[in-house]
Amino acid sequence: MILTSSTHNHCTLCDGKNTPAEMAEAALAAGFTDLGFSSHSRTPFDPSYSIRDEAEYVRVMRALQKEYAGRLRISVGLEQDFYAPVQNRAALDYIIGSVHYLRGAAGKYYAMDGPAEMVDECARQEFGGDTLAMVRAYYALVAENARRYRPEVIGHFDLVKKNNGQNRLFCEDDPAYRAAALEALKVCADTGAVFELNTGGIFRRICEEPYPARFLLEALCARGARVTVNGDAHCTGALTFWFDEALALLRDVGFGSVAVWENGAFVDRPL
Repeated sequence: MILTSSTHNHCTLCDGKNTPAEMAEAALAAGFTDLGFSSHSRTPFDPSYSIRDEAEYVRVMRALQKEYAGRLRISVGLEQDFYAPVQNRAALDYIIGSVHYLRGAAGKYYAMDGPAEMVDECARQEFGGDTLAMVRAYYALVAENARRYRPEVIGHFDLVKKNNGQNRLFCEDDPAYRAAALEALKVCADTGAVFELNTGGIFRRICEEPYPARFLLEALCARGARVTVNGDAHCTGALTFWFDEALALLRDVGFGSVAVWENGAFVDRPL
């Protein structure tokens, strides 16, 4: 099969490289029928990373939606960080629930997908160097984000591994690590949210596998959870990156279908 939509895409209204119109034109060129925008919800503690004004973001996106009507179905979403809930969810078509930050005891925010030095500082300053404790805190927020806000999509579930190349922070085969991840996964799956298979880390040459890792995909498959494929695209070149490989991976894991965004809803399409 060929995927004709995705829901996790950024543009110049947050930290993306291309304008909304450029992303829409790239989607048309890729044969998309549907394109969901999911700029980062407003984070006052990290303003360069997020949208500046939620109402204005929605206004601009709804205007783009009308402009492309009949050619490309555009949906208006936001990628909501746990510490930056959306102001008017009713104005959106969906939200992607993601955890990017851990907040320290003194109120400092540490980006888990930021520079490795920031993650190291978080482990040292907030957890006494206990990286597994930091990981547990991350997954506790992932679970609480899903439980409290009920997002339609769970974003890059195991983002905490981004700076863990060669297991420099923790061993991803460690039963304790896997137990923390699987416990959060169960909470998220019980909400009925769709999990994304996110290829953005591979595109940016940060990871050799997508989010979530294979053992987590296997657990999702065993639970009958729904999975969609997203590029977490911050530029046009990432829009459909690694999509064929993602579908092959889902088939290999045992999924019989993939959730595809069509006309404002997820539809299960056979693999």
